[in-house]
Amino acid sequence: MPREAIHRFEFNGRRYAIDPETCFCFECDAISWDVLEQYPHTPINRIFRELESKHDLKELHEVLGELEWLRATKAILPKSTKERIKKEFETEAGLQRLSVELPPRQTADDTARRRWFGGKSESASPPGAVDRARRAASLLLNRSASQQNLELEFVESGGLRDADLISECCAEAQRAAALAGKKLTVSVLVPSADYTRLPPELDGHTVGWRLRVSASAGVSAALNHVAGGASASLERLARTAKQMPEGATLTVIVRPNHKDFGRVTAALDQLGFPSMELDIDGAYVADPSLVPSEMLEGLSQNAHYYAEQLVKHRYFRLDPIAALFRRVYEGAPEPRTDPAGLHEIAIDADGRIYPSWRFAGNEAFAVGRIDQGQIDEDALGGFEDVGSRTTGVCRRCWIRNLCGGGTAAVHHALTGSYRTPYEPWCEAQREWMAAAVSAFNLLSAQGVNFSRVYQSLARANSKPSLFTMVKAAFRMSVGMRPIAEEDAPLLVEWENWCESAYFLYREQGLLMATHYDREMDALHPQGVDQEFMLVRRSGEPLGLFRVRPAALPHTAEAWLWLRNEEDYTDGGVRSGLQNLLKEASQQQAISRVTVPALQRETGLNALMRALDAEHAGTIREGCFLHGGYEDVQVYLLRLDA
Repeated sequence: MPREAIHRFEFNGRRYAIDPETCFCFECDAISWDVLEQYPHTPINRIFRELESKHDLKELHEVLGELEWLRATKAILPKSTKERIKKEFETEAGLQRLSVELPPRQTADDTARRRWFGGKSESASPPGAVDRARRAASLLLNRSASQQNLELEFVESGGLRDADLISECCAEAQRAAALAGKKLTVSVLVPSADYTRLPPELDGHTVGWRLRVSASAGVSAALNHVAGGASASLERLARTAKQMPEGATLTVIVRPNHKDFGRVTAALDQLGFPSMELDIDGAYVADPSLVPSEMLEGLSQNAHYYAEQLVKHRYFRLDPIAALFRRVYEGAPEPRTDPAGLHEIAIDADGRIYPSWRFAGNEAFAVGRIDQGQIDEDALGGFEDVGSRTTGVCRRCWIRNLCGGGTAAVHHALTGSYRTPYEPWCEAQREWMAAAVSAFNLLSAQGVNFSRVYQSLARANSKPSLFTMVKAAFRMSVGMRPIAEEDAPLLVEWENWCESAYFLYREQGLLMATHYDREMDALHPQGVDQEFMLVRRSGEPLGLFRVRPAALPHTAEAWLWLRNEEDYTDGGVRSGLQNLLKEASQQQAISRVTVPALQRETGLNALMRALDAEHAGTIREGCFLHGGYEDVQVYLLRLDA
């Protein structure tokens, strides 16, 4: 039998399916489970013949219809073309991230500190650190090629030494990036901090932190916040993390040093940290003797606690779980998750250059020296083959685009080769990914707002992809799509002489629309209005939905109309509309929507009450109809509740 195109698996008594190429996942019932055993390799007529005695024929048609629709939208089973295969193996050139460890502080007898470009300064600081930072920034900018979003990280292994020095280095690097037309995020990493009082859940583990500051935020202000509280106590660090200025994020990092770390997230959450990271990769690099299956148990316990908090709508960020949820939610397959040597390099305190910070100190992986201006391009080029696309065992693995081939430093620590994954580690990864996919589907059913889960991970000004919209629509009984030119005849039939606020309580206020009018509405939307066709999962038109931004932030004005009056009271339609509005609010950062309804629209008024909308008020004589004025009821939907 051919290798499965859609992977099926069971977890905790539930069944799931995922397309390994697109990462589109969903929970299966008994019918879809049996269909996917044969789909898409078996002809559809044969699937009908083999399953018609086991399942209802109409339901088989529905399942296969949904799968074919997902296939048509390229959410699953994308067509393999020469161009697509070629693109898979193309690598995007340019450095994106550089980590640099500044040299040790010099003595008081050393020469006075110089500014970046040769000027003198009155205060005394190590000139080696300033020069190293300048050269690191220059290296990052010169090797960034066409990359526009860069990150420069200063590693302070012994703790934050000089906030003023780091602040000046960061500010100068940002100015240099601005002159080069790049956007630079600067960060400070303290991989190990010495805290005297730690919760018992953190005993034996390494605790550090990372401060990340965007280009628009003040580096000095953020560092001043951290300088006073980062080394005092973990409680003080948590308070500092909650007081960060806009554009700055302080993340506490815990590297597990043994298998008993299942309550780490709970302990950090009790302290109030808004951003946390479990450095699982760092744990294997530091101690290759750790057993992956035993580490999986601790990771699962942390994930379980995280899921419990999300169900309660207590949102905070926990990596690597939040990053994984983002890939599943957005349908963003990543065949390579480790940027080592390709998009990332690192410089240690002695000036040696490495493919990534996790290799620092291992001279076998040193590829050059920053002070000598030399890099071994051949040695660095070997890391272009890292990732699932170029690793044989990964290409046959169903989590290849979720795991991304793992981390090169972890593979080297466990097998001695950065290109060879360790099979017990891979098996633990597969079990962990299955648990994550299961958790994602269960949390989605509970209405968890995933845009808030990974808010700080999202790209700036990103818009929902077609994949995300398809994923949302697949989970709903009601979907929507933009109106099209070919919808004009139907829209004219619906609109003419229709006594609804959707058509009357608006600027035009007309009872007649022409075919030409509706064609122009589809081709040239008016102002900021967006109009959508509401459809059933079968594709049958159901009604109309129009939305526009309101004056206040995170608010919008919307109009709703359903063609058949009985649809207003249909439980499936109501549930579908509720899910649709929630999904739209998450994608567009809308928390409140007002919806008008005429007094005569009994179905729409009842629907608003069923959706727990508040009656915001009445616009007296707000609509002119049949020679008289009629009141308009206004409802407020709170989508962030």
